[in-house]
Amino acid sequence: MGRRDEGFFSARDNTRLYWQSLLPEGDSFNDVIGLVHGFGDHSGRYRRVMEWLVTQGHAVLAFDYRGHGKADGKRGHCGDWYEYLADMEVFWARVRQLASGKPTFMLAHSHGGLIATHFAARKPEGLKGLVMTAPFYRTAFAPPAVKLAGARVLSYVLPSVPIHLGLKLEDLSRDVAWQKETAEDPLYGYYGSPRWAVTHMKAQDALQGLGAQITQPLYMLCGGADPIVSTPAAKGFFDTIASADKTFKEYPGMLHEVMCETGKEEVWADISRWISAHR
Repeated sequence: MGRRDEGFFSARDNTRLYWQSLLPEGDSFNDVIGLVHGFGDHSGRYRRVMEWLVTQGHAVLAFDYRGHGKADGKRGHCGDWYEYLADMEVFWARVRQLASGKPTFMLAHSHGGLIATHFAARKPEGLKGLVMTAPFYRTAFAPPAVKLAGARVLSYVLPSVPIHLGLKLEDLSRDVAWQKETAEDPLYGYYGSPRWAVTHMKAQDALQGLGAQITQPLYMLCGGADPIVSTPAAKGFFDTIASADKTFKEYPGMLHEVMCETGKEEVWADISRWISAHR
């Protein structure tokens, strides 16, 4: 099971953020993985993969960024995209502090992958490698134009009003038990704000040319049947990344949350092997 710890820390604007860690018994570990959740998501939903990674000699530190999970902030809202990057900077400093000189990696999912992509382009100190699952570069469907126009207007007049995203839990994973667990999770979020919608679309547009600035070793994992995030868009951006050490893997039939899917053990093992090979 390992040794679990948790607590809170402050973002640069004093927003209270939540963290939790899991370390092997005796605190004997080979590296530290900083885990970044997706949108509407939270670190607690990664408990099982964290526990498994610890059995393989990794330590894991995860956090809830603003507006999610146990962190403060309006649910699904941000005032500006760079608030997420500022949260990441403070979190990454904690990852490196825990590592005390051991190799540090980042494991980011979906919206967390979009944040991590922008963060990696800034070349943070100590980032040995980046693992991303289903990075949210584009949706797998075209949002109605009227909705996009409405979000842009509301982002100025009602920037933080909650709007249901229409997410279907059966689109996350084929694992029915996982769908049920998510449905019963009081911390799982189904809403986003107009300001968040506009800022994340701008962050996606800003990916143009950003791949040339990413030079760290990279492992990108996607579900072949993801109905939420575009796997072709992920592969398209992957091809522009400058890293000389990069791998893309697609899991046929898997949906959006590949780390929580039927057959997730294969995904976990792939992540552990890749990180172990890049220490």
